[in-house]
Amino acid sequence: MNNDIQVTKTRKQFNNLDLLPTYDRSLVDYNNYNKRIGHAGVKYSMAVQATRGCPYRCFYCDVYKTTLHHFRRSVDSVFEEVKLLAGMGIKRVEFIDDIFNVKKKDFVNFFNRVKQENLKLSFFFPTALKGDLLDKESIDAMMEGGAVGVNVSLESASPRMQKVMRKNLNIPRFRENLEYICKHYPEAVTTLNTMHGFPTETEKEALMTLDFILSMKWVHFPYTHIVRIFPGTDLEKFAIEHGVGVNAINESIDQSYHVVTDTLPFRKEFTEKYKLKFLRDYVLNKERLLKVLPIQMKHFTENELDQRYKSYFPSKVNGLRDVIKIAGIKESELKISCLKENQIEIQNLDQNIKNTFKVKNINYKKDALKILLINISTHFTKDRDTSEYDVLEPPLGLIALQSYLNREFEEKVKGKIIKTSVDFDNYEELEDIINDFKPDLIGVSAMTFHKNFFHDAIKEIRNRGYEKMIVVGGPHPTTSYQEVLEDKNIDVCVIGEGEATLAEIVDRLIKNEKECLTYDDLNKIDGIAFNKTKFLEKFSNNTKFLEKSA
Repeated sequence: MNNDIQVTKTRKQFNNLDLLPTYDRSLVDYNNYNKRIGHAGVKYSMAVQATRGCPYRCFYCDVYKTTLHHFRRSVDSVFEEVKLLAGMGIKRVEFIDDIFNVKKKDFVNFFNRVKQENLKLSFFFPTALKGDLLDKESIDAMMEGGAVGVNVSLESASPRMQKVMRKNLNIPRFRENLEYICKHYPEAVTTLNTMHGFPTETEKEALMTLDFILSMKWVHFPYTHIVRIFPGTDLEKFAIEHGVGVNAINESIDQSYHVVTDTLPFRKEFTEKYKLKFLRDYVLNKERLLKVLPIQMKHFTENELDQRYKSYFPSKVNGLRDVIKIAGIKESELKISCLKENQIEIQNLDQNIKNTFKVKNINYKKDALKILLINISTHFTKDRDTSEYDVLEPPLGLIALQSYLNREFEEKVKGKIIKTSVDFDNYEELEDIINDFKPDLIGVSAMTFHKNFFHDAIKEIRNRGYEKMIVVGGPHPTTSYQEVLEDKNIDVCVIGEGEATLAEIVDRLIKNEKECLTYDDLNKIDGIAFNKTKFLEKFSNNTKFLEKSA
């Protein structure tokens, strides 16, 4: 533990999510995002978050580190937002909740409302539903309400590994529910997530998971991801306790999920054979493909399916047509007739968003605090690994932050949200944005997968002359603030309830006439971490700091 790191009092979680403002979709240009494939594997969609936190404590997940409790928006709140999106012409909605179906009554009620209102939407669950909490009633309601992309996560078919990872999945019930969906709702595009290579996992246990996949004959997109051990999770601690080297962990973090790393408990030859059998006997199984591909082509464009199928192969396979060829399927057996892009395009989306959110010219105060929020979760085009699963979605977390700030401060704050590869695709373009906008505060969010890129980008921001406060948040800074604050270019890590915490930082900056906050200021803000020694040294020449410290 670094004694220089000051962690303030834990900020109380929002327990009534309905009181938070609706995400203002006008804060980003959705036209820049909708032509790219998002997290759900589709274009022209919008994401909704109905819950926060997770009631489970799986050791590979860092959700519980940031949210101790699981809170839900009311059915009315979620339904009204979805109805709002439908009114703008949105046809595809993705729920990014970790587990949307924890409370069955609300889950069923929501889809019954959608059905009653005849919204005619397609729903996707890219982050996965809790498979053993489903039952026939909830599955029927979900499917009749418009579900298309149904993701469930098994992780491991080993009962022992389920206990070790604290997931404690009821595997027989999980199997029963997945079989029910595949049999009774063949139009559903199912995804089965599994993980390969947990510390202490045996080859026999790994094969149990492979056998489970092979037994589920009609799953559309099964995945077997190589386990990545992220900092700050109990998985990291568990791995180190069982002999996995810290260097091996650090080297594996930002590698794609198909790469075999030195963190695995198996022989590399075993994993390579495992992957080969998975691809040959399941993904490329001709009988299975002939059944599932017509359904997939009904729901997805060829470009979207290309992206899905390329994710299985590190190279040489460029998508759907290559997969069909490798599987030995002839044109006479299967006609390629995918969903056309003009069938999913949203007409007049920009104007619809402006009308819905009543966008108007705000008379910002002359001294309005300028905040630049940067999402670093997609590599620059020139640096992107061709084998990376290249998906892109708007930074919903930053939209939530700015929506909250706008409600709380109105014309006193002027915010701007930008994202790598969309709004800037190199450091020169980022520098131009900063010089043009002249922010008084920069906030940066990042996933652990992009942690090296995250630190490099902030270093570039500093090297190019930005001297004011940089505040960071998101999964990587939140769970690994000790490591993150070793970076002297970063001032503060937000580690709890981002909206309220950032709002308090902003409020103090406004009261300080935009001057950088002092140690005393920061120490009074709940839910943050900062390097107190570095902070005292950095701002010791600040006039206001000296006045306060006198």
